[in-house]
Amino acid sequence: MLQLSRNLRAFNGTAQGIANIAFSRLLSTTKPTQGTKAIKFLKAQKRRQRNEVKQANLKSSSDMVDPVFGHKDTPFIVRIQAELKEPNVLSHGYEGKEVDKFLAAVDATEREQAELSGLNMELFETTDAKVVETRKEVLLRILNMRNANNKESMKMALRLAREEFQRFPGDTGSSEVQAACMTVKIFNMAHHIQEHKKDFANTRLLRILVQKRQNMLQYLKRDKPEKYYWAIEKLGLTDAAITEEFNMDRRYMQDYKFFGDKILIKDSKKTIDAQRKNLRIQKMVENSE
Repeated sequence: MLQLSRNLRAFNGTAQGIANIAFSRLLSTTKPTQGTKAIKFLKAQKRRQRNEVKQANLKSSSDMVDPVFGHKDTPFIVRIQAELKEPNVLSHGYEGKEVDKFLAAVDATEREQAELSGLNMELFETTDAKVVETRKEVLLRILNMRNANNKESMKMALRLAREEFQRFPGDTGSSEVQAACMTVKIFNMAHHIQEHKKDFANTRLLRILVQKRQNMLQYLKRDKPEKYYWAIEKLGLTDAAITEEFNMDRRYMQDYKFFGDKILIKDSKKTIDAQRKNLRIQKMVENSE
């Protein structure tokens, strides 16, 4: 009996020793493994967060290109607007030389009538230069493009657009020329709507015109890709603004501040939470770098 108890104690001691050894080995083998896994997990999480921030930044940068107006201060649009404000640019297609010819013809007619009526030609000649100069100033002021109505301004803007995009003199049918003319009309109509917010009829026409321009440029991309990329760059647009689905609704008008900072639609809780999440992730990534 005594021998049995001794054997049991020896066995228990051996078993306890084996268990302790196994446990210590387990700790020695699992701790580094778990630490390595944790480090890998943290690195993977940071990579994922960086990718999410990068995708969000790419999306926001592409969204910054207005699908209606395009890039801000597009040289093509700036040139046309500057041309319409030039003091020497005349409406109705007139040029300075034609005004001089007209005044010379008027002067000759007046002289002829004065001779026929027997007026004192010496008095007529002394005041002649001042009268002609005054008439020229008045006529140029009347014909100045800055004083022209919107119809005349649009005629000239469309002519300038055709001349800049035409493939050959007199070209009016190529896709890039039509897209350029549509862009001029879009700018004119959009500015009108911004001043008259309740003009729903023209707002609908503007939506249709933007859609037509998209279709025209999509056709140009299939037909002549080089001309397409050249045209959208000059128009201040991007491939995404042409190929991606776009709806000129209140969401667009609010996101791109079509009517300034006016709130047209209230964001849902889901949208607000997503925006906050993106900002939070971006801050975490910036702090970790």
